[in-house]
Amino acid sequence: MSSHSVDEILAKRFRIDRPPTLVARKYPRTHFAFSRMRCGDAMRGRSMAVPPEAAYSFHVPMTAPFFSDLWTGGRRKAIPNARLGDVFLFDLSENPRVALDTPFDSMRFYVPQAVLDEIANEEGTPRIQRLEAREFGGHDPIMYGFAQTLAGAMAYADHCSAMFCDHIALALFAHIAPVYGGMTVNEYTRGALAPWQLRRAYEFIEENLGANPSISEVAKQCALSSSYFSGAFKRASGFSPHRWLTKRRLERAKNLMLESNLTLAQIAQTCGFVDQSHFSRFFLKSEGYSPGRWRRLSRC
Repeated sequence: MSSHSVDEILAKRFRIDRPPTLVARKYPRTHFAFSRMRCGDAMRGRSMAVPPEAAYSFHVPMTAPFFSDLWTGGRRKAIPNARLGDVFLFDLSENPRVALDTPFDSMRFYVPQAVLDEIANEEGTPRIQRLEAREFGGHDPIMYGFAQTLAGAMAYADHCSAMFCDHIALALFAHIAPVYGGMTVNEYTRGALAPWQLRRAYEFIEENLGANPSISEVAKQCALSSSYFSGAFKRASGFSPHRWLTKRRLERAKNLMLESNLTLAQIAQTCGFVDQSHFSRFFLKSEGYSPGRWRRLSRC
């Protein structure tokens, strides 16, 4: 599933423009997906009925109000007034439909059961049988924090790396598994990567700076699961995989600016930035100078 197919489905289902969507490439056949759904006008009727599926969606209101009524399993259920920081969990096997008679703005987290099963299998933990909320519309500041982070990322959706989306997916699982899935948090301490694993991870990232490697692709080089690898890499290197990738892209860009006559656009492409504009913004934020000025000053 791609972000393009997700936004098309949601646009049709909720009668809205295509929502900005990010997809975590955690597994090849099914993924977590994050979409910001907005409509500034009240409409008549309900959201479209869809075939039930083994999946869940969390809706985190970004503003108030929220949807006013819910029909699930053929029964009507009133939705409480939403406060910022509230989270609403929908079981998509029950074909939930909502009234569209109020404006809405929410971040939607799409969580297929298949992904929950895959991660539990990787971790050697019991399968999560069902996600449930203690109260419909309960307060969850961590989910609200995820939503705010994703909203900021969606402002530059084309610039989000696969590693960034994978990090959000793994962090999301770590939160919802015990809070909504009833999974007991393991109390054992994990180790760091072995020297050969860290070296191979460095090499793979270095070889793919110009591409968009995902955490699962790097973890595969170390014969580890994505979730184990992410924490073990940080314990061994002091950086998250995503942070290490951006650090190395910046360092390579600096070397190319000093040692070559490549244009800034060529350097941006070589180092894996989306374009020169993306490279310039990132460089300015990190170094306090535009790439062009830094190059001139460094060559003096």
